[in-house]
Amino acid sequence: MNKLAILQLDTNFKRITGDICCKKTFLRNVNIIKINNASVSDIISKDQNEQHYINFKNQILLRKEDVITTSCGFTYNWQSTLNKLTKSDVITSSLCCLDEKRKVYNDDEILIFTFDEEILSFLFSKLKISFEGHILGLKKNNLLYQIILNNQKNYDFKKICLELNELLWNALKNLKIKLIILECTNLSPYKRFFRNIFSGEIIDLLVLIEKKIPGIIQKEFL
Repeated sequence: MNKLAILQLDTNFKRITGDICCKKTFLRNVNIIKINNASVSDIISKDQNEQHYINFKNQILLRKEDVITTSCGFTYNWQSTLNKLTKSDVITSSLCCLDEKRKVYNDDEILIFTFDEEILSFLFSKLKISFEGHILGLKKNNLLYQIILNNQKNYDFKKICLELNELLWNALKNLKIKLIILECTNLSPYKRFFRNIFSGEIIDLLVLIEKKIPGIIQKEFL
């Protein structure tokens, strides 16, 4: 039996290598299960529909893999409740490392790179997480933002890479950041380029999965 199950939002945009929903990211077989009707706008929302939680919950109750994760960090809202449903390890998001890493770094040394800064801040408030660090969201005119939000199939890797590097560089240049957490799983394929402008620690969902199942991720994507 495969050791990893990935619950994917109901999206059809291109999943390139390094993305958690691309099987070429992994050295072993993984199970990728789409959650019907779970669109980006439904999950990355201040008003998550209860039915979507039920759909994720029902899938988790069916899974037997050692580790269960999701393609969207905003399912972190349900981390505690989903984790109680199963003997498997549930890792909804790279944000699962936040408590541990706040023991190592001060909040002002941590930057969370997310799809939507406003909604993540709202989520933290809802979960009563008093995070005083930095949150960087994609700009709404960024190509990657448009692809994810509108489920677009056009994918220009070079343009996305340039936009993301510029966005991150501008955010970092006046800060003393030691840790970047990539909340958005679609940022992971660009992690190696971020290292050209940032020498500190970068954590994403792939890193957390590799800790649970050593040897499952292609090394170039860690």
